[in-house]
Amino acid sequence: MPNLSIRNRLPEWMDQPDIDPALHLHALQGLARLNYFSNSVSLLWKPLRKLAQANPPPHTFSVLDVATGSGDIPLALCKKALQAKINIKFSVTDKSAFALNLVKEKAQQNNLPIECFETDALDGPPFPSHDVIICSLFLHHLDNNEAITLMKRMAKAARVAILINDLERSWLNWNMVWVASHLLTRSPVVHMDGPRSVAGAFNQREVFELANQAGLLGAKIETRWPCRFLLSWNK
Repeated sequence: MPNLSIRNRLPEWMDQPDIDPALHLHALQGLARLNYFSNSVSLLWKPLRKLAQANPPPHTFSVLDVATGSGDIPLALCKKALQAKINIKFSVTDKSAFALNLVKEKAQQNNLPIECFETDALDGPPFPSHDVIICSLFLHHLDNNEAITLMKRMAKAARVAILINDLERSWLNWNMVWVASHLLTRSPVVHMDGPRSVAGAFNQREVFELANQAGLLGAKIETRWPCRFLLSWNK
């Protein structure tokens, strides 16, 4: 059992550049299922809807999802915006061409207008300017300096706000993710990486300190069930 009093960062299978494409696809599908059952979309939709309604037409409200992975969260958010008849333009970035191709396929299949950019969240060109920059389940992959860099890059590109949704390190969350990852998917990658992600995640105190170092003064961090926190910062 890992020591969760500190971050216990271990290599994750899905981060390996030589991962088998079939295993990668199975893992992305498993993570999408976990995101669905953990209510990730509603967690972000509520603040996004409020921000978009505060900036009504003719302004086209824009949202960029950084390090999108399978893209299931922005795709679902885009669908919610269309159903609610709220004018929001969604874009996504990821350094994996494989993941972005999956996002494009899903967007076309569901007739969802999402723009994709292949770029590294830490070392690539500056993010294109959007009203809100969001990031889900990526922060725990980073060391402290990388997390600060990501927050600074997001803040620089955001015209209105940034939202960061991620796992929170605790014994309860580690056990819940272990159980959920085995119940909801057969992916061996998710079985390994899920608990490792919680063990390597930040707690809220650590995230607050990193946000201050990144210049996000006044950032708000709230617990979100299950196993998550939501950082929000308005310009």
